[in-house]
Amino acid sequence: MKTWLTLTTIFLFCSISLFAQNRDSSNAVLQRAITAKNERRIQLALNLFEQAVKYDTTNVEALKAMGEYGIESRNYRQAVDAFTRWNRLEPNNESTFQQLATLYFNLGRHQDALNFTEKWEKLHKDKPMHYIAGMCQYYLENYPQAINRLMYAMEKDTANAVLYYTIGRSYLEMERYKQAIPYYQKAANADQKNARYVFEMAMVYYSIPDDKNAIAMFELAAERGWQKNADYYESLAYCYMNLGDFAKSTENLQLSLEKRPHSLTVRYALAESLYKGGRYKDAIDNWDMVLQGDNKNARALYMIGMSYQKMGQKDKGMALCDKAIELDPSLNSLKQKKMDMGM
Repeated sequence: MKTWLTLTTIFLFCSISLFAQNRDSSNAVLQRAITAKNERRIQLALNLFEQAVKYDTTNVEALKAMGEYGIESRNYRQAVDAFTRWNRLEPNNESTFQQLATLYFNLGRHQDALNFTEKWEKLHKDKPMHYIAGMCQYYLENYPQAINRLMYAMEKDTANAVLYYTIGRSYLEMERYKQAIPYYQKAANADQKNARYVFEMAMVYYSIPDDKNAIAMFELAAERGWQKNADYYESLAYCYMNLGDFAKSTENLQLSLEKRPHSLTVRYALAESLYKGGRYKDAIDNWDMVLQGDNKNARALYMIGMSYQKMGQKDKGMALCDKAIELDPSLNSLKQKKMDMGM
């Protein structure tokens, strides 16, 4: 019995002695890390902070310093590791809650971020983390909750373009287009260098539909640097077509085709614009090109037939329409509709 007690005492003494040595080593390396940090020797400081924590995994001061420097140097993964380990040692220490909520948000771990905002807000109801919570809800596709939290955040942060944009985008995702517009406008006004906000606003106007405002926003987006690519010209063209300005819709569809010459969708739209603008021969030429790329496109064949009828060649046109209906019987309803309209 006496021998067992003696061995136990020796073991405990050695353990305490080893712990003290580890803590002393950890603190010594921690001071070197702080010196390297102050000297702006970033990589050396990061390595020394990690070494300090390895010497003593329970050294809260080392974990805290490592986490704070990880944030300062934008090494967020190291910061998360440090604050997470600190949180495990002291799960009720609120100092880690806000830091981890912010860090997890920056790393795209949105559910983890929400968990820590909830922990923080249980203790600090007067200091809610509305912005981070709202952004996380948005990325988790919980759009009503995102709007609710971001509306609160907006009360104190009136110049945050991302905040306005996210509210607008949330309404857009819910297909509440008219409610989205004011927040897209606020975002575009708050950040006048961001062409995406304006382009998306144009698309929202188009979806309402409000083609006049959509055109104005497409043009403003281009002024702010949005690339005039094939999609840009195609979108602009549809707005003009809806307004009955077939000259402008034709012009923009031709520009779109210059950038995407093999697009049958744009080629068909160009033929439709030409047809509606009374340029039947040009429309036939473009629908012929659609058929060259897709010989089963019965609707293109049908519209060629309609174009010939518009040009006074009724027998030829009707024969082509009937052939198209044989390929696609659903076009018969289109024929009946045109007959009812006297076309």
